[in-house]
Amino acid sequence: MSDNSVYFIDTAALNQILQEKSALLVDVRQPDEFAGGTVPGAVNIPLGELDMSFLIDQTDDMECDIVFICAVGQRSFGAANAALPHLDCKVMTLKGGLQAWARDGFVIQK
Repeated sequence: MSDNSVYFIDTAALNQILQEKSALLVDVRQPDEFAGGTVPGAVNIPLGELDMSFLIDQTDDMECDIVFICAVGQRSFGAANAALPHLDCKVMTLKGGLQAWARDGFVIQK
C-alpha cells in the first residue's frame, strides 16, 4: 500500500504530471460541475460514488499515481484520504483545486 501520506501538489507540479502522463486524474465534483470544465484528461467520479475497485485497477494497470481534483481542494482531499489505504501508489490532491488551475492560466477542458 501507499506510504500513508496524501501529497498536496500545486498547479505547476500537476502541469508537469500532465506532460509526463504519469498519473490518473480524478475530478470528484458533481457531473454538472465537471461539464463546465476540468483539467485535461481528468475522469469524473463524484466523491459520493468513488469506486475503490476501479481506482485500484486503473492505478495498477497503468502503473501510475493518482491526483484528485475538485473546485477548491476540500472534496479532493477527502477523496484522497478515503482512497489512500486502498492504493499502492502516490496519492495526491491539487492544492486550491480547479480554481487555482484556472487562476494560474492553465487550460480548462470542456
